[in-house]
Amino acid sequence: MRKQRAGQRALWCVSAVFAVLAALLRPVSGMRFTAALCLCACLYVAAFALFDAFSKERLFARICKWLLLAVFCAGFAFFCYLEARVISGSRGDAAGRDVSCVVVLGAGVDGMSPSLTLASRLDAALSYLADKPDIPIIVSGSQGAGELISEAECMARYLTAHGLEPERIWKEEQATSTRTNFQYSCAMMAENGVETTLPFAVVTSDYHIARARFIAEKAGVAPERVLTVSASLPGGVYYTALTANYYIREAFALANEMLLGWDLDL
Repeated sequence: MRKQRAGQRALWCVSAVFAVLAALLRPVSGMRFTAALCLCACLYVAAFALFDAFSKERLFARICKWLLLAVFCAGFAFFCYLEARVISGSRGDAAGRDVSCVVVLGAGVDGMSPSLTLASRLDAALSYLADKPDIPIIVSGSQGAGELISEAECMARYLTAHGLEPERIWKEEQATSTRTNFQYSCAMMAENGVETTLPFAVVTSDYHIARARFIAEKAGVAPERVLTVSASLPGGVYYTALTANYYIREAFALANEMLLGWDLDL
């Protein structure tokens, strides 16, 4: 009995820790997903503790307890598989390869300025394009809530301010997700007679590469046509935590692409 009570106290303490973490992370910029995940963990542990408390007296509670445990084990195993795919696919492979075009995938815009994530992608694109003076660039992204200009317009302004010729930059301002980024950008390449025998380079965040490749293939783009340029956030404690948050979130986004196919704006 004492062991069971000690176990119960431990479970409620774990649930409380997750609740505190959710409350602390909720107002932190970029950490809302991890806060929501902590809240879900809090509720899960609390439910498990509740069923465990009555498992010796009631069959229903015992069944629910073991069902929760089975769901957790299966879900954690699937998460580990997805996270391994995200991490293993986070490196770019476009360096030293000939490409016909460079596509920069949009991210958030703060008013008229690129967000941290978008700025990291644009800086990676500038670095990649430094020795490629003749390749066209497609900047892809529409105008979202709270954005005074489209992501494509914001990217075009940033790139021209950093020395790229405006005539090289093609703005694709309709895409609202990674899926439509590929659909509209490929259509723009076809309309402008971009060489289809060569691959094109996609510039996106390191954590996003695996899902971007998966979506491109689902959209009908041959895998060998897609090369990637990886963009990373700066160093430091906050940015490292933010990157970890994005890597965890990406596993769930990849699960959505595999199982549900909802067109998420991520």
